[in-house]
Amino acid sequence: SSVVNLKLILQGYYDADVQAMRPVMLNQGEGSSDTDVDTITVELHDEFGAMAASATGVLQTDGTVTLNFTPVTGDYYLVVSHRNTLATSSASLVSFAAGVATNYDFSTAATQAYGDNQIEVAPGVFAMYTGDLNQDGYIDAVDYPLFDSDNLSGASGNYATDMNGDGYVDAVDYPIFDFNNLNGVTSYL
Repeated sequence: SSVVNLKLILQGYYDADVQAMRPVMLNQGEGSSDTDVDTITVELHDEFGAMAASATGVLQTDGTVTLNFTPVTGDYYLVVSHRNTLATSSASLVSFAAGVATNYDFSTAATQAYGDNQIEVAPGVFAMYTGDLNQDGYIDAVDYPLFDSDNLSGASGNYATDMNGDGYVDAVDYPIFDFNNLNGVTSYL
C-alpha cells in the first residue's frame, strides 16, 4: 500500500488555548478516545483531476492522520473532505514512490492549500474552513437552514452542524459559520 502521513487542522474544532483540536468523537458520544477528532476522506487526483485512489482515516487532536491507499506511484493532488469543512486540495502535486511513505503538512501555511484556501487560527497555524454543511463547495446562506434547524431543536450528539465540536448545536457554533459566510469563503475545487 501507499502510506500518507498528513497533518491538517479543521477550523471549528481547533482550540487555540490548548493548541489542539477538540476530541469531537468523544464529545459527540461516538467514541471513547480523547485523541480522536473525526473521520476524514482523502482522495488522490492526477494533474487532470481524475481520482486515482481514496482512503478514510480518523484525524487526531494534534492534526495527524495516517492513511493507507492502494499502491500508487507518480504525482497527485491530495484532496481532503470532511462533513462540515470546505473540501481542500494540496497546493501542488505531491510525489508518490513505491515503498516510500509520503508526508504533507497543510497546517504550516495558507499556501499549503490550493488557492491559499485556509485561515490562520493561531500564530503560524492554518486550518481548513468550517461551515460547508451541505458540501456544495460554498459556505453561504444555503448552509444556514441546516444549522438553524438543529440549533432550534437543541440537537446534541453526532451532528455536522456542531461546528465547534463540543457535542452541542448551539449559538456558540454560529460565529464560525457567520464569519466564513460573510467573507464569501468558497472551494477552489
